[in-house]
Amino acid sequence: MKTKNVKSEWVLVVIHWRDAFDGENGWTDLEKYTPEDTTVVTVGWLVPDMLANYVSVVNSYFPDEVDDPKTVGMPIHIPVGMVIKTVVLEQPTVVLQDSSEPPQESPSSEKPVSLSEDYPPYPAKSQNESSHLNHHLK
Repeated sequence: MKTKNVKSEWVLVVIHWRDAFDGENGWTDLEKYTPEDTTVVTVGWLVPDMLANYVSVVNSYFPDEVDDPKTVGMPIHIPVGMVIKTVVLEQPTVVLQDSSEPPQESPSSEKPVSLSEDYPPYPAKSQNESSHLNHHLK
């Protein structure tokens, strides 16, 4: 089975940022109201130059599109002035099986993971069904 390791050129990051917020609904007594700063933590792949004056991250991408990304999951745009700090994480490498070969069964030591008894395990596949996970949840 021919495989190749791929890694997105996008950096995997944790962004701590200050969220916009509002006060209570309805009439507010200013003598009793104390606004509180709200901090959010977001993890994702940093997509450069997506939107001017914003830090843009996505939470999902298709590894078989790494060379020419077309589809991403859940883009988030954080105003640059609201970013407190950004931490770069170690980025995982994804192993892709050659799409010209039929999919291989996972070795018996690799079992699909189910996080709920309500849903049975489902073998992971990428958009063109060429991906093969090289690690599992522990």
